[in-house]
Amino acid sequence: MSVYRDELLDAERNGLAAYEAMERWVSQPPEAHDHTPGAVLEGYAHDLRESRERLLKLVAGHGNRDDLVEALAKNERYHRSLGLSVRDKPEPIEPE
Repeated sequence: MSVYRDELLDAERNGLAAYEAMERWVSQPPEAHDHTPGAVLEGYAHDLRESRERLLKLVAGHGNRDDLVEALAKNERYHRSLGLSVRDKPEPIEPE
């Protein structure tokens, strides 16, 4: 199997794992009294963002291949369904 395909599968797998972990937490009823530390949740969000960055690098290196475009679209759906923003650059900070 090519390095390209390995990288794609790994990025997809990591993004899905992070999404599923966050989705489980978000879907809990309020009375669940989950005490998951915020740092753990931020770690999942970081992993999800990192998987998107890896996919973007693959697109930059290999072009708009169908499998890459599909994987990137799926990853962005994960972001949106969790209420996370999908953007390539941070919003500029307005002077006060």
